[in-house]
Amino acid sequence: MVDEAGGDALRYATELEKNALLPFSDFFKIVGGIYSTDDSVDIYEPFVSFLVSRLTDDHRILFAVFAAVFGFFYLKSIGILYDLYRKNPGPDALIHLLFFCVILPITTINGVRMWTAAWIFFYGAIHVVWYRDVRFLILAFMASLVHFSFLSANVILLIYFIARNRNYIYLPMALVSFVLPQIISPFLQRLSLRLGGALQTRFEGYTNEDYISGNLESMEDKAWFVKIGNDLVFYYLVFAVIIMQILSRKQIRNDRERNLYSFLLLFISFVNFAAFIPTLGGRFKLVFFLFATTYLFILFLHMKRSRVSVITIVGLFPMLLYAAVAFRTGATNMNAWIFTPGLGVPLLMPALSVAQLLFP
Repeated sequence: MVDEAGGDALRYATELEKNALLPFSDFFKIVGGIYSTDDSVDIYEPFVSFLVSRLTDDHRILFAVFAAVFGFFYLKSIGILYDLYRKNPGPDALIHLLFFCVILPITTINGVRMWTAAWIFFYGAIHVVWYRDVRFLILAFMASLVHFSFLSANVILLIYFIARNRNYIYLPMALVSFVLPQIISPFLQRLSLRLGGALQTRFEGYTNEDYISGNLESMEDKAWFVKIGNDLVFYYLVFAVIIMQILSRKQIRNDRERNLYSFLLLFISFVNFAAFIPTLGGRFKLVFFLFATTYLFILFLHMKRSRVSVITIVGLFPMLLYAAVAFRTGATNMNAWIFTPGLGVPLLMPALSVAQLLFP
């Protein structure tokens, strides 16, 4: 569903119509323009848009392709956790597995670049962290071609890959990041002046005071439960990781849990230090949710319990609130016709969102 109010989805639909009028020779301008002085430094969206435009200018086909790529990495990532759950099921692990599924659901497809990149990065990074598989390090870096900002996340992953589990460095850094995130703001702003070209333009766009003010104003317009939903989940995950790390310290026997905990310490430092850029820190906070929820999930797999733990009970409200908000916001982008029988019906019928049915 393309939101009539505007936003990225409407822009993608408009660009598809423009691309349909271009000759095929312009394809090389798109490929050759990556990280140049062109307006876009992300190759994925213009690349797919141009290829689809050779067949049709129907934005529904474009988003079907976007959804296929998004869905592939989304389901592959869920499959990793589900395979572990089948071997050792439990109520706590199940609840966190279900929450993992709603952190970045398919309804976020309107923000196709950022959230597709998030799932590509997670799927690649989790293999790097758990198994040190260089092939998946390359895959994780490919997320930067989908969304420019993942260059920074991949730098963090590369640092971890080289430095490995240096908790005596990561832990103090993580603690400091909760107190002094603003100390890197002047450094990053000076760094942006040296990047040049589209990289400089993009970074300045993220750090521009007017842009930040606009994002803060849009946040103020949101309902209270939208504003605090992410924060409640964030602090629940942080405190749950700390408590579970203490309670399960003697039970953590393999490198998978140790590696992920170390990476979490490093990644949360990155998220906190990036928080001075609302649109950047806020987005990567959701990526942190994926890794933190995975960590809690694998720890709960070791617990032989038939009842839900107190830790999970405490987290139920934040997780349910987050899921409710995700459904409400995603209902605008969810085509109601997908729930009808028949392959291809959503492409043939007039647009009708779930939000129009449930929230008239």
